[in-house]
Amino acid sequence: MIKMGRKSIAEKLIEELPEQDIFDKLYLVLYDFTKTRAPVDFYNNLKRVTEITEDGSTLVQLSAFRTTSMKAAIAVSRLAERYGADVQLYEVTETSPEKLTEQLETAQEV
Repeated sequence: MIKMGRKSIAEKLIEELPEQDIFDKLYLVLYDFTKTRAPVDFYNNLKRVTEITEDGSTLVQLSAFRTTSMKAAIAVSRLAERYGADVQLYEVTETSPEKLTEQLETAQEV
């Protein structure tokens, strides 16, 4: 089925980026709408980003978006800024309490 009609803001933001995506890291986009509430259109476009990138991106909580797609990380950051949010984008490493405890213990030995 061919989709007709206007492109969403999410589609336009993603189309502005290079065609090839990179999925080798984990990104966390944090956004905060301090001056206004996030409009419904923001969340509709956020959902559209996840549909387009198909990488398993998830909304961790209302103001945190987790993805392995570099394009999704950039698009969500720009989308949130467009709707007036303060945005922080992080490249993160997933870990566990056990690994962190081991690092602390190793550091104490030095």
